[in-house]
Amino acid sequence: MKYLNFATLFVLLVSAPLSILADESTAGFGNLAEDSDAPIEAIADEMIVNNEKSEAELTGNVVIIQGSTRLNADFVTLIYSESGSEVEEMFARGNVFLLSGEDEATSETADYNLARGTLIMTGDAVVMQDGNTVRSDRAEFDIETGAAVMTGRVRSVLLPPADE
Repeated sequence: MKYLNFATLFVLLVSAPLSILADESTAGFGNLAEDSDAPIEAIADEMIVNNEKSEAELTGNVVIIQGSTRLNADFVTLIYSESGSEVEEMFARGNVFLLSGEDEATSETADYNLARGTLIMTGDAVVMQDGNTVRSDRAEFDIETGAAVMTGRVRSVLLPPADE
């Protein structure tokens, strides 16, 4: 297992499409605001890269920021392409907090798969958007369409629309 050097870290972070951040025109979570031109900042107590497995592990107080999107977790694994130029999957574990624009979501785990275009949050998933709150065991987001499926004892508190 190799420790990440600065050049590898730079390539990994600059090219990582943290598209938990999808198209701003969708009606999904935070519109999953895409700031693809914004720099990506990753902060952790430790980062270990295993080039043989094409993965990086960030441990302890992990914060990943791109534009108006922020992910916090205890532990994050990034699976990247063999060339090291793209992140293909991301797995966040422990005290997961996702902020996109003004929308927030929390869970115990979050799995993001770029190929499928899905973000799956499990373990007391709570999504807060425009004053509305939905709580479930599992929340699955389609990044392209913005659609969400909440399963496992779903509880929602929806505010009536404000009179204009």
